[in-house]
Amino acid sequence: MRVKVLSVLLILFFVTAVFAQSPTLSLVFAFPCNTSTFVCPDGYFPEELIEGSDGNFYGAAAGGGLGKNAQGTVFKITPSGEISVIYSFAENPDGSLPNGSAPGSLVEGTDGFLYGITSENGANGFGTLCKLSKTGTVQVLHNFCGTESCSDGANPGFLMQAIDGNFYGGTGPTDYPTSVLFRMTRSGTYTVLRTFDSKTQPDGTGIYGMVQAADGNLYGTTVAGAQFTPYNSLFRFNLVNGQYTILHGFNTPNFNLPGVATSAPVLTASGQLFGLQAFGDMYEMSLTGNYRKIGNLSREGFFDGNILQGSDGNLWGDFLGGDCSGEGIAFSASTTGTLLQSVTFDCNTIGEEPAAMIQAADGKFYGVTLGFGGVSTNPVLDGTIWSLDGGLLPPSPGITAFRPASGKVGWRVIVQGSHLVGATAVTVNGVNAAFQVLSVNYISLTVPSGATTGPIAITNAGGTTASAKPFTVQ
Repeated sequence: MRVKVLSVLLILFFVTAVFAQSPTLSLVFAFPCNTSTFVCPDGYFPEELIEGSDGNFYGAAAGGGLGKNAQGTVFKITPSGEISVIYSFAENPDGSLPNGSAPGSLVEGTDGFLYGITSENGANGFGTLCKLSKTGTVQVLHNFCGTESCSDGANPGFLMQAIDGNFYGGTGPTDYPTSVLFRMTRSGTYTVLRTFDSKTQPDGTGIYGMVQAADGNLYGTTVAGAQFTPYNSLFRFNLVNGQYTILHGFNTPNFNLPGVATSAPVLTASGQLFGLQAFGDMYEMSLTGNYRKIGNLSREGFFDGNILQGSDGNLWGDFLGGDCSGEGIAFSASTTGTLLQSVTFDCNTIGEEPAAMIQAADGKFYGVTLGFGGVSTNPVLDGTIWSLDGGLLPPSPGITAFRPASGKVGWRVIVQGSHLVGATAVTVNGVNAAFQVLSVNYISLTVPSGATTGPIAITNAGGTTASAKPFTVQ
């Protein structure tokens, strides 16, 4: 399990808050393990959950599976809770794990394949980047280097796909020079874009996550260093010229007042970035780096967390928590920083240490817990998949960008956005277009006959959204 717990955060912080009626947490699936024989056929320590283009969920568990000494699974689970293992990272007869182990950070590519990382093993022992069909055929695209001082990094932890079709991610959190920002093509060509150095304040030691904004740039947060380098940053990376810019440093000049970032940023419909900081604080930042801290969201939210914007316009998220005295929480808050709702996880039913929270096409939130849950109370095993019903409507589509910006009738256009699963119609300036949902973040359309220059619009159960910029029909 790759939990980026900050070593400097050693105490709990309590605030008093008046909560609205809490959302309803439900158990979708508990990973069954035999604690005496250590057999966990579906996996354990689930770390990732995504919504697939087919309406099912896909995820990765860092341990367990089928086969000799299996060390992780990629699985599919239906909204009703029926699970099937797509692939188990099991040993070969000689004891090797050439495809890696401890999978995570799963992405559905625009080509229909699943792409992800393994943080350990592989040909050199330091993790892999893999391509996986939904029927279970795996291909290793990159093996990380054989020693921790290699220039391409070690132990990958994050992966995403940008609108240029390439994948971007990070290794770590480890110290210089094994923590990097990288790019990988779909064919596996690998390039290091930035090497992080925790000794260079406020760089950091890895990447929590990144988002791509309408300006085409990537925005992300780094992971804080160890006790003597307790700071990190929010950065911008320009895909065109390769420029890396630190927009804001989260410094910790005093160990008693830590302010480091503890989540990946979320890009809201307003174009602002929001994220979490130590002790449950939240911040807002513009794409130019104008920062302000807003609100406090947790009585004990001092571990890493996740944050997203719900279909009600508010911010929703969770904090990892820890042990059964601090199981973790899910929350909602206004974009001005007011805590609206909070619900605490129960170790013995829903599980502890929630992570990988998403809002699906049905309006509910789904996520995983790393341990405990409805089958076992052994803290080393199991984990769950859960849902949270906050009474929200299905989310409407978001449109970030499209490529190309112009084209002729019959041309294929890739649209980048959010909540694209379940799309029922796509138009170009009001004319219906043939389309295919590629993933939760991408749709392809064919420029229809009769279309004229105007916005691209996408419709799903949550409503219709039109692009801010027009598509030019040539």
